[in-house]
Amino acid sequence: MQKAFAEINLKALSHNLNVVSKRTRNSRILAVIKANAYGHGAVKVAEHLIRKGVSNLGVAYTNEAITLREAGITTPILVFFDRDNIDACLEYNLTPTVFDLETARKLSAGAYRINKQIPVHIKVDTGMGRIGFDIRKAFEAVTAISSMKNIKLEGLMSHFSEADLKDKEFVNLQLTIFRSLAEKLKHHKISFKYLHMANSAAVLTMPDAHLNMVRPGIMLYGYGGCNIDKLKPVMSLKSSIVFLKKVPAGTPISYNRTFVTKRKSTIATIPVGYADGYNRKLSNHGEVLINGIRVPVTGRVCMDTTMIDVTDVPGVNYKSEVVIMGRQGREQITADDIAEKTGTIPYEVLTSVGQRIKRIYR
Repeated sequence: MQKAFAEINLKALSHNLNVVSKRTRNSRILAVIKANAYGHGAVKVAEHLIRKGVSNLGVAYTNEAITLREAGITTPILVFFDRDNIDACLEYNLTPTVFDLETARKLSAGAYRINKQIPVHIKVDTGMGRIGFDIRKAFEAVTAISSMKNIKLEGLMSHFSEADLKDKEFVNLQLTIFRSLAEKLKHHKISFKYLHMANSAAVLTMPDAHLNMVRPGIMLYGYGGCNIDKLKPVMSLKSSIVFLKKVPAGTPISYNRTFVTKRKSTIATIPVGYADGYNRKLSNHGEVLINGIRVPVTGRVCMDTTMIDVTDVPGVNYKSEVVIMGRQGREQITADDIAEKTGTIPYEVLTSVGQRIKRIYR
C-alpha cells in the first residue's frame, strides 16, 4: 500500500527565500524552522536554506535545536521559548532567548563555570502579551543582565501581535516602543549586534520594521503573502486509492451514516485520516483532486482513512494519484483552502501533517 506522502519542493523554498532577500537587503535573515520547519522537515529544510546562504536559524525549544546539531548543523540557532535547559544550551552552542532574570543568572553561572561566553537575545514584550520583559521594567532588566559575567548581549527582540492586519496603528506603536528602548540602552553604552521584530507579515508589509535582522517563518513555506509577493507553496500532500467499490443509491458511508449515496456511486478509500493531520472537520466538506477533477469527501473522516466520491472521474483506478493538497492539472488545493474549510490558519494545516506521512524532497 502506498501511504500518503508530503512532497517538499526545494525550488519553491528557494524562491520564497529570494522574496525575503529582495525585500530585506540590509537585514540578516534568521529562518524560523520551529515545529519541524512548519511540518516540512527541519533538518532537510535547514540544510537547504544554509546552502542558499541563510546564516541564522530559529526554533521554539531546545530539543528542536539539539536535533539539528546532532544532524551536523553548526549554524547559530536561536531558541525562542525555553528557560530550563541551561546545560544543553552550553553543550550544543545554542543561543537562548532570555526573558527573565532568573534564567539570565543561571546562564551566567553555567557559562562562568566552564569559562565560556554565551550569546543571548533579550526578549521584551511591546504588546504581544506572551513572553518577554515588561517594557516598563525592561531597561533595568537589560542593564542588570549586561553586568553579568560570561553573558554576551547579542540581540534585542520583540514580537508583533498583528502585523498581518491592514491597520498598522498598534504594530507601529510596538515598533516605536522597541526603538525607544534600544536607543535608551545605546545612550547608556549597552548595544546589540542584532535588533529584530519582523515576522513574515512584517517582512512583507513593514519595511521600517526590518531593522538589521528579520525572522521569516510561514512565508518561507509559501503562505502569508498577497498575489504581488508570488510566494510558492512548498508542500504538496499526495496519496493513492486503496479500495474502490460501486454501491447503489441509499448506501451509508463511514461512521454514523452522515452521508448516504443518492445515486449509484463509486466510492474510493484513501489511506489518510485525522491521525495524519487531515482534519475531521473536512467530513462531508473537504475535496481532493483525482485526474485533475475535484471530488468530495463523503462521510466522516476516519483516524486512518477517508472516503471520497469518484463517480464522476473517468478512468479512475488503483493507480490514480490523489492530491490532498497541491496542484493537479489546472486545479489546486492550498493550505489556505483547507484552513478556510476548517476554521483555522495555514500554519495549523501545515504543522498538523503527521509523522506517519513520509517527506520526499525534490
